[in-house]
Amino acid sequence: MARLWRLLLLSIAITCCLSQNDDSPDYYQPGKATDDCLCVPLYLCVDGEIVTDGRGVIDPRRRPDGDAEELPLDEKYVPPECGPFHVCCRNPESSTVSPYDHKCGNRNPGGINGRILTPNADGEAQFGEWPWQAAILKNAAGELIFKCGGTLIDDRHIITVAHCVDKFLDNKNSMIIRLGEWDTQNTDEFMPHEDYGAQEIFIHSQYRPSNLHNDIAVVRLNKTVNFKPHIDTACLPQDEDDFTGQECVATGWGTDAYQEGKYSLIMKEITLPVISNAECQALLRKTRLGPRFKLHNGFLCAGGKAGQDACKGDGGGPLVCFRSDNSYTVAGLVSWGIDCGGEGVPGVYTNVKEFIDFIISKTQRPIEDYWSS
Repeated sequence: MARLWRLLLLSIAITCCLSQNDDSPDYYQPGKATDDCLCVPLYLCVDGEIVTDGRGVIDPRRRPDGDAEELPLDEKYVPPECGPFHVCCRNPESSTVSPYDHKCGNRNPGGINGRILTPNADGEAQFGEWPWQAAILKNAAGELIFKCGGTLIDDRHIITVAHCVDKFLDNKNSMIIRLGEWDTQNTDEFMPHEDYGAQEIFIHSQYRPSNLHNDIAVVRLNKTVNFKPHIDTACLPQDEDDFTGQECVATGWGTDAYQEGKYSLIMKEITLPVISNAECQALLRKTRLGPRFKLHNGFLCAGGKAGQDACKGDGGGPLVCFRSDNSYTVAGLVSWGIDCGGEGVPGVYTNVKEFIDFIISKTQRPIEDYWSS
């Protein structure tokens, strides 16, 4: 009789699980991440929720004597293959989601939920590691075309380079700002990306397309961003910040070489040393720019080692530097260079610190809102 009751209970439990609506967040959904549903022995699932305080288990609901196999208690099974006498049951510890604690410049070292990722190739960022990275896309008759990068600085604005977004001025509706992206060819990521439109595009009034002086723009998003672990802001520089000599990180989906390079599917990262403008100007004068080239003070430079550089497609993306307050500040925006990755040829970035007044004049927010402390 005991065996008959056990089989009846198992049948009811399986029927309940199979009858759940596919949209229920409490049960496993193939292709979607969930922490709510765990495989546990049948007797540890009461009223659809895992027993965590031992009630009913020690005596009335303990495993009946005579069973041939001890049921594991360590969730060794993985939904939906819950194994014999197991059921997919809601985890009460995941029922309450704590609000996300927003802070600018908060990197996720090693990424978010890194265990689900394939081992990263050389130079690839992990999912959610740099949460302020934006991808600027063009909607061309329903086809999304990657144009450049950007940096989220608050819940309504990104900054990028003017030479990327000036072409959208006559058709803002074709611009899509994607946040939370990582693998451009895969939508089945741990957390979904989010797409925003452009409400306003502010190009610096002194921007010069011929020499890329004042190569910066602020884009106001068409709706407010709700911050999440993989979507957050980079801090803006403070008055005392000087990044010369510091190892900073550039990110984006640009090509791996100037002429025959291929665009990256997964976000790349590269660590680059920031050099002084005087040293940068001297190095650039050795290129086809010539010995009389003068580097505009609206730029900063990083790199100069063979094969280590931002490249085509990285434009507008951030060069972030670590501060002593444990935050990352966007020091530069990828602007231009002489080819990509040549020995002794640094990359040139828009110096964000030089354009703080322009940025806050468009966002209409106090500069202190963009600092972590």
